[in-house]
Amino acid sequence: MRRQSGFTLVELIVVITLLGIISLVTVGFITSTMQGYADLTRRDQLSSAARVAVERMAREIRNALPNSIRVGDSGNCLEFIPALAASRYISVPLTAVSASSAFSSVPFATSPDLGRVAVYPIDTNTVDEPGRPAGQNPIYDLDSWSIISPMISASSALASGSGTVDVLLTSTHHFPTDSPSKRYFIVDEPVSFCVVGSDLYRFQGVSGSAYTYAITQPTGATLFANLSEPQEALLASDVVSPADNDAFTYSEATLLRNGIVLFDLFVEDQVLTSRDTTQESIRVQFEVQVRNVP
Repeated sequence: MRRQSGFTLVELIVVITLLGIISLVTVGFITSTMQGYADLTRRDQLSSAARVAVERMAREIRNALPNSIRVGDSGNCLEFIPALAASRYISVPLTAVSASSAFSSVPFATSPDLGRVAVYPIDTNTVDEPGRPAGQNPIYDLDSWSIISPMISASSALASGSGTVDVLLTSTHHFPTDSPSKRYFIVDEPVSFCVVGSDLYRFQGVSGSAYTYAITQPTGATLFANLSEPQEALLASDVVSPADNDAFTYSEATLLRNGIVLFDLFVEDQVLTSRDTTQESIRVQFEVQVRNVP
């Protein structure tokens, strides 16, 4: 008679139990690994969105006209004037008697974009001009005697191989102060970076639109309500100001350092689970040195 072999019921139960324990450990390990990867990916997306926005703002602010940066709207809005190009002039009109719609300049190697002319933007307080109310900013206050001129005429040819060129303005103007280095800037319309609600926006000024040069700095809510694309551009979502600091801070230059702009932003993300909703955030702090040589 041939002997039969097999598993007993006890052995089968032990094997099933061991396989169940191994399966639970393996599934838990795989689940935690996948959850860690998902968390890492989400955090990387958060930091990437903030990094792209911060790098763009830093790059533009480094190109700002000296002393044109101002922060308002309770620290949620930063405004500056972009500098398109710079050169040196031979002479510029400085008095009402010598007001002119043209001045001589050293030519550019290549023709820059046309904008307005800024000469010696050193004073952000009141210029001693009869009739000007106290406290006005001569950089943003465009009148017949301000740091920034009317638009350059489209007929201006600023590039030349030698000699000098005439910079033509659309109307007569005279500047408050002569630059010791005879330097001038060609500038564009103002630009603002503002936190509106939980979004970070870039607003581009356009002459004759709802956003252009203004003595009083506009708020982010005002710009958002009155502008649309392409003047209004979304840089990042789920962005808020930290409770203990402003989103934007500007420290003016001293004899020992340049001006410094500080970004301090929270990038938040809603994490939905089967149990509840949690909120994950990354705090982004970034300093930008601003040139202040007018």
